[in-house]
Parts: sequence; structure tokens; C-alpha cells
Amino acid sequence: MSETVRGAGMDVPLEAGRVKVRLNALFAGVENPETGRPYTVAEVAGATGISESAIRQLRQGSKQNPTLKTVELLAAHFGVQKDYFSKEMSGADVDRVVAGLKLLDVLEKAGVQDVFARAGELSADSMRMVAAVINSARKAEGLDAD
Repeated sequence: MSETVRGAGMDVPLEAGRVKVRLNALFAGVENPETGRPYTVAEVAGATGISESAIRQLRQGSKQNPTLKTVELLAAHFGVQKDYFSKEMSGADVDRVVAGLKLLDVLEKAGVQDVFARAGELSADSMRMVAAVINSARKAEGLDAD
């Protein structure tokens, strides 16, 4: 049996369990910047206006038809596109999204997020130069350069 995301005059089919797996990945991989710990159901409910019971049901897989509004609220809260929950996004892309969110958390904690945001405006040649400097620093500290 397949799931659907309902709302706004559109039904987006989802495979059973997709929302559960992907939502749980966000809960496990995204930290609350205020606490430094993964979000709790209560925190997400408070921030999104979705009931705690509805979020728990989605995380357990017992609620299999989230509304489009619910998907949009969860996606906005965790900083992902609503397509994150759809079959249009492959499992590999989902893994990259979660890894990217984890990396952003680490960068924010280290205070270097702004550096990387600014680096995104550099040319390819300049980015290679930055990578070479990072590799040199890693080597100097006895870390692998890869």
C-alpha cells in the first residue's frame, strides 16, 4: 500500500514508511541550536504547531497520510525542501541532505559557517587554493590530507 501526501488540490504518492524513515533521520541528524541536542517531539510541535501525537504517529509510521501543510511545516522547521519527503528525492540525495545538515551544525559550533558561506562565492581556482591550504594544515597537524 502506498502513502499519499494530501492537500492543496494535490496528492503526492509516497511509499509506505518513507515519511517515517526520513523524519526520523531529521530528528537524529539535526540539532536544536538552543540546546545543542537533537530536537525533541515537544520542541518540533511547539515550533510548527503540529500536535505532539501527530508527530509521534508520523515517526512511528502509524500515521501514513500527512497533509501537505504538515509536510511543509516539518520541512521548513528542519530546513529541507518538502520534496525531501517525496519519492522524487532518492535515498542517496536524502543521505546527502542529512549529511549536509549535520555538517552545518558542526560548522556553526566551530564558528566557521560564515567562512564557508563566503567561500561559496569564490571561483573554482580559488576554491582549489583554499582546499590546498586546508590539506596543508591537516598535514601539519598530523591528520590525513584527504
